[in-house]
This record gives sequence, C-alpha cells and structure tokens, in this order.
Amino acid sequence: MKRKKSELNKALGIFTITFFSLSMIFLVYAVLFASKALPNTYFTNFNVAGRNIEQISKVVDNRIESFETEKITILAGNAKIELLPHELGIDFDNEISKQNIFDLFIADNPLEDYGNRMTALFFKKKIKPSYKVDYSKLSNLLDEKFADIEKKASDATISFGTGEVEILKEKNGVVVDRTKLVSDLVSRLDNFSNAPIIATYIEDKPKIKNENAKAAFEKVKTLNNQNIILSYGFDTWTITGETLADLLKFYARGQIDNNLVSVHLSSTPLIINDVNFKGKEQPALEVQLDNEKLALFIEEIAIVVDKPTVDATLELDGVKVSKFTPAQDGQALDKTLTKDLILNVVSVDNLDSREEVAIKLPVNVTKARIANEEINSLGIRELVASGNSYFAGSIPNRVFNIGLGASLINGTLVPPGEVFSFNSIVGPVSAEQGFKQAYVINKGRTVLDDGGGICQVSTTVFRAALNAGLPIEARTAHAYRVAYYEQRGFAPGFDATIWSPTVDLKFKNDTGHHILVQAIVDRAQSKLQVDIYGTSDGRNVEISDPVLSNKRPAPEPLYQDDPALPKGTTKQVDFAAEGLTSVFSRKVYKGDALIIDDTFKSNFRPWQAVYLVGTGT
Repeated sequence: MKRKKSELNKALGIFTITFFSLSMIFLVYAVLFASKALPNTYFTNFNVAGRNIEQISKVVDNRIESFETEKITILAGNAKIELLPHELGIDFDNEISKQNIFDLFIADNPLEDYGNRMTALFFKKKIKPSYKVDYSKLSNLLDEKFADIEKKASDATISFGTGEVEILKEKNGVVVDRTKLVSDLVSRLDNFSNAPIIATYIEDKPKIKNENAKAAFEKVKTLNNQNIILSYGFDTWTITGETLADLLKFYARGQIDNNLVSVHLSSTPLIINDVNFKGKEQPALEVQLDNEKLALFIEEIAIVVDKPTVDATLELDGVKVSKFTPAQDGQALDKTLTKDLILNVVSVDNLDSREEVAIKLPVNVTKARIANEEINSLGIRELVASGNSYFAGSIPNRVFNIGLGASLINGTLVPPGEVFSFNSIVGPVSAEQGFKQAYVINKGRTVLDDGGGICQVSTTVFRAALNAGLPIEARTAHAYRVAYYEQRGFAPGFDATIWSPTVDLKFKNDTGHHILVQAIVDRAQSKLQVDIYGTSDGRNVEISDPVLSNKRPAPEPLYQDDPALPKGTTKQVDFAAEGLTSVFSRKVYKGDALIIDDTFKSNFRPWQAVYLVGTGT
C-alpha cells in the first residue's frame, strides 16, 4: 500500500515538474512573441513570423504594390492577354489585409490565446490578401478579349429577314471555360502568383434546337399573316413583318430573364454565360410580346396623336395680323387602353384567326375654350388650304432668306375682292431689306445675288393658292428645273419665280370674306408651309397630274478657269437639269358649277453643270 502511494507521489511530482516546465516555456515563448506574428504565420507565401505591426504593414504594402504593378497573363490558344489587376476589375484592400493578421496572431497580453499560440508552433497559418473584384467589368472584359477566339453557339430562333417567317437552325460553338478561368484567377490572387493562366476550351451547345422552335414558329407565322392596323384620323400604324419582329421577345422556356448561371467565388457572385446543358433537357423556344418594346411603340404613336389644347387668338396691327393662333382641340392617346387593345389581338397564347384586324385608337379629346369664330368678325374661321415645299441641302444664306421672306408675308390679310401681290408685300429683295447673297438665276446663269431662295417662298404661296381654288392672276415658271421644288415627290411645274419689280406672283381673294396668309418655316425638317385661313364657301379643287413632254438631256458640263480659286481646286456652281415641258390643269367647282378652269404650262430649258477650275496660286 505504501509502495503504491510512493509511486503515485512520484508520478504527481513528475507531472508537476513537467507542467511547470511547459508553463515556463510557454511564458518565455509568449513574451518573445508579444505583439508579434507567431511562428508559421504567412501572408500569402511570405513568412511574417516574429514581425511587429510596423514591419507587417510594410510587408503587406510592398507585396500588394509589387503584385499590382505586374501583369496577369492569360493564354488562350495562340492569343496572349496581359492585363494589370486593376484593369481586370481587381481592387486590393491593404488595411483589411493587415488587420486580418493582427486580429489572429497579435495580442498585447502574452498569456492570452494559449491554444492558438501553441498550435502555431506546429501548424502553418496562411493569410490571404483582401480584395474585391468588379465581376461585371471582368465579365465584359473577357467577352471583349475573347471575341476573336470564341465561336459562341447560336440558338434556333425565328427570323423575318427574307420578308417571310422562318426558323434559323441552331449551331454549335466553342468557348473559353469561364468558370475554370475565374477559379484559376482567384487562386493566383490568393497566392500572389504570376504563373500564366491557361484557358481551356469547352463546347458551347445551343440552348434551343430546331425541333424545339417549331411551336413558337407556328405562333409567329400566324401572327405575321394577320394585318393588324391601328388608326386615328388619317394616320395608321401596321403591326406585321419588321414591326411585329421588333415587338416580340424570344427566350428559352423557364429562362425568360436571361440564360445565366451564378458562380460564387470569394463570397461574391460572378454571372457568366451558361455554356453547357449536361444532364439537362433542351428547353423549347418561347415567344411573347416584349412589354418594354410595346411601350416604346405606343409612345411613338402618342408623339403623332397627342396635341395640346390651344385657344384661338387674333391680333391686328394696322392692316396686318400680328398674331393669329387657330383654335385646336387637345387630344391625348390613352396608352393603357391602347396596350390592352393590342394585347387582346396580338396574343401568342390566344391567336386571333382573322386575317385583318382593325383597332381604332382610343383618344381623349379636350375642346378649345375659344373657337375661331369667337375672336374675329373678318371671317377667318378655318384653314382653307395649305402649300408645302422643302429645301434640304440649302446653304445657310438661302435658309436665312427663306425665313426672312416667310416672315414678310406672314400675317397678310387679303380683303374680299383684293389681289395678293407677292412683290408688293415683300418689297425690294435687296441687302437693304436684310436679304443675304445666295444662288439665283440671272441672265442664263446661276449666280450669287441678294435674296437667293426667295422663290422658295413664292413657289409655296403658289401651291397654297392653287389648293385653295383661288384665281391665279400672275405666275411665271423658272427658266430651268430647280431640284428644291421637286423634293419629296413634287412633279416639275409646281413652281413660281419672282424678280422684283417686273416678275410677280398674284392671286385674287374671290371668297367674299377676308383671307389670312400664314407662313411656317420648320428648319428641322427643311420644310416651308403656307396656310390660307378664311371661310370655306364649299369650293372643290381638282388638280391633274402634269403631262411631261419635249424632254431634252442636259448639255455637257462647262469648265471655266477661275484665277480666284487656288490651282488644283474645282468648284461646282451650277447643276445639270433635264429640259422638258410640263402642263397641268386645275378645275374649281362650287357645288355643280365650274367656276375656274385654268392650265399652267412650264417650259424648262436644259441646263448644264458649270465647274470653276482654279488657276490661282
């Protein structure tokens, strides 16, 4: 019994000595590594054991700075991509990287964290750098860099390219394995490794095959065979062909928002293309109206339909109207109801069997508070007729002169029985009146002179008077065809030149009420419009298409030396025009009575192109 007790005491003594010895060793160890990184502590692959806070800070800063200035290499086939980390959307955080080391291994009290400190004697502890990756930037950059070395798969889809609906068959592709590439990149970042990343290729399979697009094809074909017409007033919009194609959205069943997979790396999701469907059933192609595109389509209709409510105004300044605003009822497209009407017809799930579907657009109308007849006693109650012309391609001075001429005739009142004389109203077409130099026809040549472009105004007034059915008392055609007056489909012969004071444009007001001439210049559309307001007496105007005859080709171009131009310079100052004769007739009826029957004849000379050839120095 005494022997066993002695052995126990001996064992306890040995344990006590051992424990005391280990405690002393730990105490010495703890004191030696107080406020320092413990043994086997690594920042990436760099040993920081025994270093204090200041030393570790320098190591972290130097390591990160060194890695940030070295390019990361990606090898993909024969392509070599070298980019700095920040170009790949990688942003290192030095302070958090340091703090991760401080928090785990450095304590002010050397006796704290006994277990962790003892473990550090035998096991390696590796701290990764802290960083963030802009995965959107990285993904876009990879798409850009791999654009020439990848051949992405094409899904079977519906095409309107030939005017007929058809299925475009799927095609296989080969692309870089983005998931593996990003995983390799993260490994390089965690270890500050400069080893090149070897990109591997995988087969890119189409998500939708030909046989899975047939149901959608039949739906689209049925829709395209319909003639869906939206209308309001004289304006119409048709949903078929390209318009229909623009409104449809095709997608794989169950993946309407996008065919994407999410890969989580470093606790941040990376969105990349889903490049394979291993073990998955191939989805069918679905089709539906795209709500965003439909909203834009309706918005474009609203731009045409919507008009503000405008009350009529009329202000006289002597014999001229200084301000006239015709009454206009306001109108606004009901966009919500329009969308519902379209969806009821253009439905891929409930197809309408009719070949033609008419939809009258719902428009809310707000009446003007003050109508035309309430503001004047002159009989200016309605728009009687308009005339239009276009001047695209005009030089700035010509556009200026058109605007000045339009302003001079704008607001002109013509009493009953009186004659509108263009020259009398506009006055002398001269620099003193404010006109600038632009090209005019003078003595068989096109030359620069004051007021070039004024005939655009007289031509447009002539067209308005023709359409209003007013008697034309003086009109002269141009010497040759002017391209401006045939823009937007106008035939030769609907023009009127003036040359103050001898060549004039005149028409008579035979309506029994005052008429008002308004001119509007739309520079954005290069358009001049002349409106004639008054009181309609029920006259009806019929204007024939012109008969074009006696066609003659333009002469050969003429080249003239010009010492004012540098040698080697050629400048065109006149443009070729075919000669011809244009004749059209106009009949004006009031009820069954023919009150005007006139014919307008224009003899246009052939005109040669003229070039000035520089001979100066």
